[in-house]
Amino acid sequence: MKMRKLLELQRKMVTEKEKKDVEEDPRSIVVKHLAGRGIEVLEAAEAQFPEATKLIVRELARLIKQGKVVGSITGEELYGIFLSLGLRVRMPTKIYYEKKGERKGLSELLRERMKKN
Repeated sequence: MKMRKLLELQRKMVTEKEKKDVEEDPRSIVVKHLAGRGIEVLEAAEAQFPEATKLIVRELARLIKQGKVVGSITGEELYGIFLSLGLRVRMPTKIYYEKKGERKGLSELLRERMKKN
């Protein structure tokens, strides 16, 4: 009877471990280790290079699980990884103009000045 209970516990432990491995997809593992603008870089890369990004994320997750990647990955580091693999991820860039506590986008500021003239 004790052996039967021991076997049941072992089976439960194995199935729980398998569920945990299945539930954690590579993207969620990588997202947990991203810092700064890392998520922005990842989302831009997924939009521009979906298949290549899946492969890179899968490999990064594997390296994180093995303990070869320690700490967090910043947006600049992630961008550098994509760049070193030949994928130039285009990031949205915005320029703001601030005067007297009022913040405006550059395009908005130019539109206002063109209307005045």
